[in-house]
Amino acid sequence: MFEFETILAFSIGAGLVAIAPIVRKFGNQQLGDSMSISGKKMAKEGIKLGVTIIDVAGAATNSFARHAAEAVESIGDLVAEARTELETEAVAASSEKESNLNNSSETKLKKIKKDSE
Repeated sequence: MFEFETILAFSIGAGLVAIAPIVRKFGNQQLGDSMSISGKKMAKEGIKLGVTIIDVAGAATNSFARHAAEAVESIGDLVAEARTELETEAVAASSEKESNLNNSSETKLKKIKKDSE
């Protein structure tokens, strides 16, 4: 999209606009006016292309930023879900250990009572 010819045309156009007043003053009035008009047209086309490129790049950047934010949010949600599951598993494991300890203690107490009888 950003072609070499367009950049060259813009550069030449800007140059023509810059030197047109000198040509007008020291040379031919008509040539200076023609250089100015042609240079402005060429420079304006280059500027239009630049504005178009900036707009397209800005839209692409905004789209990328929006998708990146959505991805970060999704990853954050996954991390939160994983932490919740880990906490739930830890509580369940702790409850299971406590239950096993209680059962083991009760079994030992029953065995001691049987042995003492």
